Amino acid sequence: MPDRLASLLDREQDRIALTWASALSRLRPSAYVYRPLEELRRLGRSYLSELIVYLDSDDPTPLRGFIHREAALRLNMGFGGAEVVQGFLAFRELAQDLCAEIVSDETARLALLRRLTEATDFTIVEFVTHFQHLSEERAGLQAREMEQLQRALVDQAVQDEITDLFTARFFDEHLSVEVKRAARYSRAFTLVVLDIDHFQAYHARYGPAAAADALRTVADALRESTRELDVKARTDETEFGLAMPETAFETAMGIAERLRIDLSGVSAPYEPVAAGNLSVSVGVATHPLHGVAARDLHGAARRARDRARLLGGNLVISAEGAAG
Repeated sequence: MPDRLASLLDREQDRIALTWASALSRLRPSAYVYRPLEELRRLGRSYLSELIVYLDSDDPTPLRGFIHREAALRLNMGFGGAEVVQGFLAFRELAQDLCAEIVSDETARLALLRRLTEATDFTIVEFVTHFQHLSEERAGLQAREMEQLQRALVDQAVQDEITDLFTARFFDEHLSVEVKRAARYSRAFTLVVLDIDHFQAYHARYGPAAAADALRTVADALRESTRELDVKARTDETEFGLAMPETAFETAMGIAERLRIDLSGVSAPYEPVAAGNLSVSVGVATHPLHGVAARDLHGAARRARDRARLLGGNLVISAEGAAG
């Protein structure tokens, strides 16, 4: 019987393809032009060939492989699973006509029809299962890519690309939250603002790479000298902010002084280690003594920092104006 089915291959492939195209075009009329029709003709011819091998051997492995390849191909071409299944259903309707043409004995015809129907049903189930698996896999991949993109966008919004510290926007929002929390629960909260002294001259003398390294050096010092819960940010070109919840003013002044000393010992490129190669001016303000609102507290710390710069830099100044 497979040999007799094979004899119909050339004669029936166009009718199968056209029947499939007619059924599928009802689902997506505008999509079926010459090239898709040729694709359907190829699919019809290949499918019939695989069915003949399957009926002859009862081994589903080659047919399953064909179905999986076609599922991946149709998905990549933008076909919906229902569209291709409709094609297989159209083929199943053709099977009765085919059996009537090549088998005169009714019993043999019914047996062949049953086997063709079972093979087509196996095809549909296998195709739908694998197509769904591929669709879910692709959807999962797209979801992960979207999540990574969103995370990258969030990182760009809150993380400085040079220092890996938080950005000014994030710091301002966090500062507002911390000040409100300190006020509500009467908790200690201190803000430190530091700025690299003479950064423009440093940049001009040693170049942008060295300037970026200087920014990273300050960021590393902030990370090493403070707690994880202290929020560190690059708040301007050369300005850094350090929000220290549950930290008394005197403690914060000590931490700021240690930062100043550590950074003053960092040498510039190609220069001997000497005080002044890299230095910072630091301002320290505590809530609520130097500001009740976040903006006021930040302003007080910045004014203290500015006084330290006016005095020559490499100093820690409290918001009250006393040198640390």
